[in-house]
Amino acid sequence: MVTQDNARPGPRTAGVARVLAIASAPAGALLVAAIPLLFGRIDDKPVLTLGPAMAAVSGWLRGLADGSSFVYVYGTTKWNFFDTAPTYFMVSFAYVALAGSIGLAIGTTLGLCLRGRAARVASSVLGTLYAVPDFIMAIILQMATLLTLDLAGFKLGKISYDPAGGYILALPLALLTLYPLAFAFRTALRKSVEAEREPFAVFALAKGLSVGTVRVRHVGAAVIPAIAYELPTLLGIMQANLFMAEYVFSLPGITRFLFQAAFSGRQPGWIERYQYSLAATILLGLMILYLAAWCFFRLALSLVRRALTGER
Repeated sequence: MVTQDNARPGPRTAGVARVLAIASAPAGALLVAAIPLLFGRIDDKPVLTLGPAMAAVSGWLRGLADGSSFVYVYGTTKWNFFDTAPTYFMVSFAYVALAGSIGLAIGTTLGLCLRGRAARVASSVLGTLYAVPDFIMAIILQMATLLTLDLAGFKLGKISYDPAGGYILALPLALLTLYPLAFAFRTALRKSVEAEREPFAVFALAKGLSVGTVRVRHVGAAVIPAIAYELPTLLGIMQANLFMAEYVFSLPGITRFLFQAAFSGRQPGWIERYQYSLAATILLGLMILYLAAWCFFRLALSLVRRALTGER
């Protein structure tokens, strides 16, 4: 008879499944990049065409030997991906790292400190903002900036990227900060309320420790692993928001570069000029960006937990 415990996969099985998932991710990126090539027209009728997609994937794999997989055309000039892409990647990573760090720090702090009516008000406000689609929020921020400038003569920030200025703009940074802030607040509030009922927290209060000390050193230390566990979900949300932020605010990030260079767009026949090699390489790069952001936040949360608990 197979019990529930025996039916669970062991550590070795889970490890193998994780390795297989990681190994299959690049193949998935190559296939996703080939999706625009799966559809064609014969006699003005849309049809499924597997040939061009398979030829593009195999061509990209063959091009790894001579480096042709990393050559793309932008305008009338040929470029090498590794000469131009690092700047785009660094801009995207800077926004994810900065916005995520600020949002996680503020959201976790509020989730640990607020209780009662203040917690309900903050939860309601952040929950409402969290439910607003990112592109609508971006337009609201831009309109609010223009309205404030018109009425008060005060400029909240730039509404789009200007090469003469810096890469980091206040409005897209605020937009990208909002979602990890709300996410961290909800997670920290829920987990901290649960942790405060645990025996270790009750025992610490009985020993005479202050509520603030218990929340920071004991409850806070218990909340950090819960937030770390939710990082994949949070990073998935942030990467989706990054697409919209870079498009609306014209940021020179890697996701905007994808649609600018890999797709010609805005005119009939654009798919004939679709650059599969560039799209596939950028999607693989986005996976590296995701992994780098995950490692960054894991390290940051580990350092925060050590600071809270005094561990070395």
